[in-house]
Amino acid sequence: MKLKHVVIICLLAVAGVVAMSFYHPPMRLMPAPEVFVDGQTSVFSSNPVAVADPDIRLFYATNRLPVGPRTDRMYAVVPGRDLYAGEATIRIGEEGTTWDKIYAWSTGASKDRRPFLHLINLNEQASFPSGEPLTPQASAWFAEVNAALERSRDKDIIVYVHGANTTVERAAGQAAQLHHFTGRNSVVILFAWPTAESFLRYSRDIITAFGAAPHLAEFIELLDANTSARKIDVFTYSAGATVGSDALAIVGRKADSGAASPALGEIYHAAPDADFRTFVDDMASYAGKSERVTVAVNLGDSALRLSQLINRASRAGRPDMRELSQEQTDWLLDAGSKYRMDVLRVRPENIPGLSNRSHAFWYDDPWVSSDVLITLLYDLPAGQRGLSEGDTPSGARYWTFPPDYPERLVKVLDDLRKRNALLEPAVD
Repeated sequence: MKLKHVVIICLLAVAGVVAMSFYHPPMRLMPAPEVFVDGQTSVFSSNPVAVADPDIRLFYATNRLPVGPRTDRMYAVVPGRDLYAGEATIRIGEEGTTWDKIYAWSTGASKDRRPFLHLINLNEQASFPSGEPLTPQASAWFAEVNAALERSRDKDIIVYVHGANTTVERAAGQAAQLHHFTGRNSVVILFAWPTAESFLRYSRDIITAFGAAPHLAEFIELLDANTSARKIDVFTYSAGATVGSDALAIVGRKADSGAASPALGEIYHAAPDADFRTFVDDMASYAGKSERVTVAVNLGDSALRLSQLINRASRAGRPDMRELSQEQTDWLLDAGSKYRMDVLRVRPENIPGLSNRSHAFWYDDPWVSSDVLITLLYDLPAGQRGLSEGDTPSGARYWTFPPDYPERLVKVLDDLRKRNALLEPAVD
């Protein structure tokens, strides 16, 4: 191949990367989780007050700079001074899409191309200046959250923290997936931190991630103090783990210093793009104060491979144990039994159709999304979720999806039914 041809190919590749870094289509509705495919599980009809509606209403909080009227907000890619909260409206599909069609997509009954999730509106309802008493508007927003908890069968709050290079619309679409596929039985709150919405500014996103962590820590404390939630679950994705891990460590260290410890429930880090060594240190601060910590990793994750090159350190979702000190290694090896910390190794070779390089496996793959939902809804340990156990050469325990996971999942659901715990329509 001639040199000029090589140069042309390289220029085209660079142009493609640049173009993709500015291309942010809305989220598509994720594939129906495996848990819905058996035709018996119908969480969508388990909430008697739920409305069959193509619109998803989602609570949100953000430390992005607000722009425009409060009833139709936009949020900039730079941090604001305070924390802001409100309600987002996300529509599944185009205008006029029926609930029957959405239900078919959501349960795997329809093989048609899955629809986009469109952000229709952001209605900002309150702000939370740091360290100041709650305003009447803030109290009213918490009252709305409590009313939603009262209507929901799941009495925990799930705080979703998105990744880098993400628009508010895509972040809202990801959080809306969680709310929708719990059968709208859970209260989900999006925490939208500032990202530059361009891969070319990834390094800047990591800086703003650390800047957002104190806001998230304060927000978790506010939720614990001002809502009736049984527990506060925190679900992070990709670089959202940098925000969430640091925030949870702040909460944990404050509790160690004598502050009240929020009631932390399930902490779930999916494909965490966070410095591995710092991530382990952070977990040591909060693991013992939460219900359980799950870290879902794919060792072939191509996005984290690139992140590792940029950051010159392994990522928590693609860890290198050689980077840890002996003290960190000892803590991590003990954490599984002492602190209810589970490593979920997503092995694409065992999961039909999952790319070896997948970074978005938590919502792209029906097996993994099923495990996410079961973990958050039912607080089950890994050994009771149909997973199988393994060990690394260093002795670290992990869990993974066995090839017969669908068959195991049937037993998991049957066990939940026997305990009358499964979110299904009540029998008169």
